[in-house]
Amino acid sequence: MEIGDWRATPVVGPVYKRIRELGLEQNVAELDAFGFTILPPGKAAPVEFTDRMRGRLLEVAEHRTGVKHDVESGEHGQVNTQPHFNHQYILYYLLLEDKVFQQAATNPYLLALQTYMLGMDCVLSSVTAFVKWRDETGYGETLGLHADTTVKHPIAIGHETHTANSAWVLTDYTEDNGAIAFVPGSHQHSRHPKPGEGVADAIPVEAPAGSLLVWHGNLWHGAFPRKNDGLRLVVTYYFNRSYLQVQEDYRHTVTPEILADNPKRLAVLLGLGHPWGFQNSNGPDFSSANRVLHEAYEEAGIHNVVIPTPGDFK
Repeated sequence: MEIGDWRATPVVGPVYKRIRELGLEQNVAELDAFGFTILPPGKAAPVEFTDRMRGRLLEVAEHRTGVKHDVESGEHGQVNTQPHFNHQYILYYLLLEDKVFQQAATNPYLLALQTYMLGMDCVLSSVTAFVKWRDETGYGETLGLHADTTVKHPIAIGHETHTANSAWVLTDYTEDNGAIAFVPGSHQHSRHPKPGEGVADAIPVEAPAGSLLVWHGNLWHGAFPRKNDGLRLVVTYYFNRSYLQVQEDYRHTVTPEILADNPKRLAVLLGLGHPWGFQNSNGPDFSSANRVLHEAYEEAGIHNVVIPTPGDFK
């Protein structure tokens, strides 16, 4: 089927055209059917790119912990952040640490799939890394299974997702390496799992370093314990719809230089396309927010979308 510039689908049409250009039709089908998809090394980005991300992540880990990390031996430090685990720690707020983390956030393959699930105005909720070492227990018998969506009772989750997640795999994923655990199709339940539910159906994601995982915000997932020596490294990019609160707020820390050095979409991902959350008596800045949206839509080849103006809110 040839996709036209239909007025009835001003955003979906261009987004799906992009999906076709990138060869992501199967990945979209897998997201819909199973709740997750895997892009192999070299598909979303050259392997050299994820190698560079791993190297920079290890530098950040050493800087924040004071300990030089070793992927092979498992030598690692620790950070004083919450929640605390015995088998891993989390590095928060990574986006501004290096250009490579910004490039990963605006990767066209990643954004095409996230936009398909969450829309053009979705925002980046967090950029975090999980540094995991050998530990026979891990999350325990439940594997830490959960859904990422932050919307809970009494607001129904619904089949449409409010959030979606993704992970750049920086070391080989196997079950004994402590791979992420997915419960295929569980996003169709449209609810969070009950304690222990889904464990028998959880599968390990076997994926080599350089892979990109993308999954639906309602998908039940956790992780298997790492039984091998060494470290498991992954950087997650968590997105949500624009009406939800983000985990990490970059609006007041990102610099004009960083915004100018990246695609226009980054400003939308950081929430600058929305006028709310203002901090003074001048009120919302609709003109600035609309400019950010217009520039990002134009960059994406979307030209016939009506963006609300201040008069529409009267």
